[in-house]
Amino acid sequence: MVDIFKIDLNFSDSPFYEWNSTTVLDGPFTPATKSTIICLSVLFFVIGAIGIAGNFLVIFAIIGDQRMRKSVTNLLIMNLAFSDLIIMISCIPDIIQFIGNKGWKLGLPLCKALRFTEVFALYASVMTLVSVCIERYVAIMHPIKAHIVCCRTRILHVISIIWPAAMICASPNLVFHVIMTADEEFTPCVMQFPDLIDFVIFKYCEFFLFYLIPLVLQVVLYIRMGLRLFSSETLRAMEPNVGKDKFAGAMKARKGVIKMLVAGVTVYFLSFSPHQVLLLYNTFSSTLFKETWSFLIFVNIMAYASSACNPLLYSIFCQKFRQKFQTLLSCCKKKRGTPLPSAIYLGCRSKNFPSKSVKTTVTEI
Repeated sequence: MVDIFKIDLNFSDSPFYEWNSTTVLDGPFTPATKSTIICLSVLFFVIGAIGIAGNFLVIFAIIGDQRMRKSVTNLLIMNLAFSDLIIMISCIPDIIQFIGNKGWKLGLPLCKALRFTEVFALYASVMTLVSVCIERYVAIMHPIKAHIVCCRTRILHVISIIWPAAMICASPNLVFHVIMTADEEFTPCVMQFPDLIDFVIFKYCEFFLFYLIPLVLQVVLYIRMGLRLFSSETLRAMEPNVGKDKFAGAMKARKGVIKMLVAGVTVYFLSFSPHQVLLLYNTFSSTLFKETWSFLIFVNIMAYASSACNPLLYSIFCQKFRQKFQTLLSCCKKKRGTPLPSAIYLGCRSKNFPSKSVKTTVTEI
């Protein structure tokens, strides 16, 4: 292992790669061609538009349907959509400036505030993913206890804890982000600790708490859930109690939810794996990985895309979300002059949006 005090600050910073001291000391990256800039800019715009619109649809779909609101899983999914929406919006000025390759031009207060917002929303997203996994695990593996352990009140308490905890964990970003002056044309917003060892400790705490441990926990729990749901023993044991037709529908819905959530977790961790791989590589390798300017932009956009993927996954794997999205979009077309929330509550009542309270179970989505 290389001497840790000789490593340049060439680690991924926060949820996205940032300008680092390697960039400052070694000079600017070789500029990308205009065609590369145009392609990456278009890609970022498309991802941003899909992500913002999609997460808004998820939130409005759940809020506008009493039956969906009663599902504790949907409460967590709405919380996940809200955190992803914050990431999508707060990262717009950051990545636009990053693509421009001019450093940070919005001043130190916004440098600290936006990076802090990006990071605590990312942490909240990770904790929500873990909470959804645990809730699904209890509902599937211990269905009798699920109504007590995963009741609506407890889930709301979990959500109320997630956000303060995420802000506390992300608070170093408010303290240690500075604007570094490399030259008149390049003033990056970077996280700068007093000692390199403090920075490395922070990055590895982030690595374990918000990447490795959540990943291992979710993989283990989803494997156990999959074995239970897809086993022939489960089918033979439960079918006589509820009837063939109802059981088949319930099992299909549960399997669809598990597939959807597993796909979301997979996309998230694949999107952020390059950051963690680079962190490990630069720690243990005697030769640092030298990123190109285009590589950093692409990896940033890849990480940014993870927050845009969840609504697409809901549409692919969950029929109820797909129906709600279609209803919302059709209502928006009919009522272009009406704000979207009003359209949901006043003008979009249909068989897909029941106006009366409908009894649901803890496992429904």
